[in-house]
Amino acid sequence: MMVLVDLCRELIKLGVHVGLSDARPALSVRGGLALRKVWIEVDPSGESFVWRRDDRAHHADDPAGAAARIAKYLKKLDAAPGERS
Repeated sequence: MMVLVDLCRELIKLGVHVGLSDARPALSVRGGLALRKVWIEVDPSGESFVWRRDDRAHHADDPAGAAARIAKYLKKLDAAPGERS
């Protein structure tokens, strides 16, 4: 799906490590190579990017906005317990 390619480009600009699934239309993202991986898909309607942890979603017609939210989410996810605010 082209929206995943657009999202991939925006995430790379923000320094997020991105991988493409060869088994399904999805991206894997993580803040660093040793950090937790989060999968991002496009919902069946094609209207939203969805990342399953905590059921997060963002409109698919806004890859830049989704990338910013995902990068912020990864930063919070990967922070030490005392740094999560």
